[in-house]
Amino acid sequence: MTSMSTFRPNLNIFGVATEDPGWIYVVKNGDLFKVGKSKNPNRRIFSEARTWLPDLDVIGTKPFWNISVTERLIHEGLSLFWYDREWFRFGDDEFGNEFIDAFCGFYDEDRDMNSVDFIYWFNGSGMAELAIERRRQNLSLPKWFRQESSSKRR
Repeated sequence: MTSMSTFRPNLNIFGVATEDPGWIYVVKNGDLFKVGKSKNPNRRIFSEARTWLPDLDVIGTKPFWNISVTERLIHEGLSLFWYDREWFRFGDDEFGNEFIDAFCGFYDEDRDMNSVDFIYWFNGSGMAELAIERRRQNLSLPKWFRQESSSKRR
């Protein structure tokens, strides 16, 4: 999905508000992956991040609406693999490859389609169940990370 799509989704039908535009990015350093957000990915990833992680490998940078919510949902969905802050370690788990493949499948330039496709991907990947469970338990995201990542390590 690297080129601009020709289909224009009606974002209202999908409940996608055209607010908080930006990019979600995934980078890799060693066996750790960072999922973050940026209003200016060229500055954030390619300039700032390279100063503190010179061997950083950029997996992808994709435009979305509502990047704050989108980033949080991805973090919730990856909570079993949480390492520290916005960093995740997949180890030998096949889900890591599936996550990277799916993320790379989003369009490089089509914020509207990415935002709609994200709804389907998130709900169909099993990640939504983790977000629902966190809310059911009424846990903060940091507490949820500690609980879920430690249960996976047992």
